[in-house]
Amino acid sequence: MDMKNKENLFNIPNCLCFFRILLIPVFLYVYFKSEYEYHYVIAALVLVLSGLSDFFDGFIARKYDMVTDFGKLIDPIADKLTQFTIAVTLLFNYPLAWIVLIIIVLKDGMLGIVGLYLYDYGLKIKGASWWGKIATAYFYVVVIILIGLHIPDTIVSSIMIITSSALMLLSFVLYGKELSYMIKEKDKLLKEKKKD
Repeated sequence: MDMKNKENLFNIPNCLCFFRILLIPVFLYVYFKSEYEYHYVIAALVLVLSGLSDFFDGFIARKYDMVTDFGKLIDPIADKLTQFTIAVTLLFNYPLAWIVLIIIVLKDGMLGIVGLYLYDYGLKIKGASWWGKIATAYFYVVVIILIGLHIPDTIVSSIMIITSSALMLLSFVLYGKELSYMIKEKDKLLKEKKKD
């Protein structure tokens, strides 16, 4: 690996992705070792820090032309690992979180499998769409509140989890429609190539 590639690997946006991944065990430690209410607030602040690093890595990469192929790979991995970890963690105090967890697994599984399938034909799934960003942003707001305030077995927490699940489900359906359209486009391209 030459020096330029090393610089690309450890540029600021990618380092922020590494930082986000490292925050996962920190969050788990603080959350599960919580003895007092303020410990939950600290766990929520770790998630706020994670969310800020996610925002800044994308902003810096685009603003200062630091987008790399490795960054395109590591950024969604960091996002998915964080979301999955949070959803599993919520299950310990918020049983309804299983709905969110299932949707995350189905959506990411669909994007991963179909993405690989389309990649074989030279097609790439676009980055997160606006509906996906809204669903993810709302998810983070909800989990930060649920973890920071620690309000299990309340109507408020149930409503927040259900509304977040509904938004994520809508995102899942819309992504499914977009992927279906891309698969049709792929079939159309193959037919045109056969005619030639």
